[in-house]
Amino acid sequence: MCEEMENMRVTLVYPSYGTEQHSLYFPFGLAYVASSLLAAGHDVTVVDMEGDRLSVSEAVQRTVDSSPNIVAFGGMVTRFRFVRELAGLIRKELPDVFMTAGNSGVTTVPEIYLKACGLDCVVLGEGEVTSVELVNAVKEGVDWKEIPGIAWLGEDGSLQRSAPREPVPDLDSLPWPAWDLFPIENYVSSMDHRQKTVRHLETLASRGCPFNCVYCYRIYGRNVRRRSPEAIVAELEELVNRFQIQYTGFPDDLFTSDKKFVMNTCALMKEKLPGIKWSCIGRVNTVDREMLETMKDAGCDWISYGIESGSDIMLENMRRGVTVKQCLDAIKLTESVGIHAEGSFIIGMFGETRDSVKKTVEFCREADITAPMLFVTPYPGTAIFNMALEKGLIGDVEDFLVKMNAADELLVNLTDFTDNELIELRDWAQGSIGRSYLFKKPFARIPNLLWKHFKLHGFRGLFHDVRAFLASYFSRNRK
Repeated sequence: MCEEMENMRVTLVYPSYGTEQHSLYFPFGLAYVASSLLAAGHDVTVVDMEGDRLSVSEAVQRTVDSSPNIVAFGGMVTRFRFVRELAGLIRKELPDVFMTAGNSGVTTVPEIYLKACGLDCVVLGEGEVTSVELVNAVKEGVDWKEIPGIAWLGEDGSLQRSAPREPVPDLDSLPWPAWDLFPIENYVSSMDHRQKTVRHLETLASRGCPFNCVYCYRIYGRNVRRRSPEAIVAELEELVNRFQIQYTGFPDDLFTSDKKFVMNTCALMKEKLPGIKWSCIGRVNTVDREMLETMKDAGCDWISYGIESGSDIMLENMRRGVTVKQCLDAIKLTESVGIHAEGSFIIGMFGETRDSVKKTVEFCREADITAPMLFVTPYPGTAIFNMALEKGLIGDVEDFLVKMNAADELLVNLTDFTDNELIELRDWAQGSIGRSYLFKKPFARIPNLLWKHFKLHGFRGLFHDVRAFLASYFSRNRK
């Protein structure tokens, strides 16, 4: 019957991240797939649990009401438990519907998704081209197993894969994300990553990261592909005109990897969008004063650097390819040109010691920064995930995926500390960093931080702040 239809009805489901309040991040991957399917002439419906704050039952009902021929799930691996639950319920309501999924999780552990969620197949890696070819094949009733970039279960239950899909060589060839299929106003008017409510929406400028950190999985690979500055700025102009955004950013794996690209993009942004402010993700050994001053002049007011540790030994264990001095110099240089520098930090890597944690605390004091210290989580596809499996630290992988939520919870202990020791050490370090930062400018920083955490986590956030402060204060002489 499918081959007789002019258009296939495809419903894309974006699962929730969790039940707690948090900043909303627009699902670019699914939005690019949606626009590609639309361009191919198919009817597309989006069920966005995250953006619409839907319950599981509401998401299932919306999916069923859309009368789909195909249901496809997106979202990072941290949303696995919702994919599993939704897929099971939707299959009961629509037993004959074709179900698939695509994201970093299905790409790294496809067999888990296929078996646990009852999917017909999964899309590996980038999904725009593969999704269109898959929907076309289902519509025409031809063998979709010949399509590159697909995995499925054979009759004996074994994992089967088609030929690998080559990445999209020209990102400018992709249609803009299908913003209008999503509850876009909810994203635009939500808190941004700074916990501010200025109208905002980000855009992707590149895909890929050339570095090899052990805790990071790069779904787009190590070969960096960049959009042209003209295409990036044209899309930003569209966002300003259509949604009246005042703030944007580039949540790429790494925006600052190529100086010429950054300089050209900034020059065009200054010309076309002189009033907009923006942020990006940077790397400490890819920036210099000329680049940062140009970025500041073009509206950049915030850069997040992956610092992760204040110990050179730990940075080496993480294969970061940078030193503590480079990290400190980059933060001070960024602040000196008038751009706010943020650092991300993790605790609990293989080889972590009390001394390495103390060095991280000392680093933050010298850099005068604060940020949540998150537990290392061995995401599927990362080097430390494979190491954790080899050491028997992860037993049932499906159960491990179900437990995944935010990295402020300890899921797998990779250190020689007991779980309680590591949690207490994290709380001490977090409290020490926060106390040092706040007391340098107490009247400005303390109210601001409390309000920020209250908006993000409610009273739970305030409780965590107080707990961390007390832990650091009463145990400072014991660490």
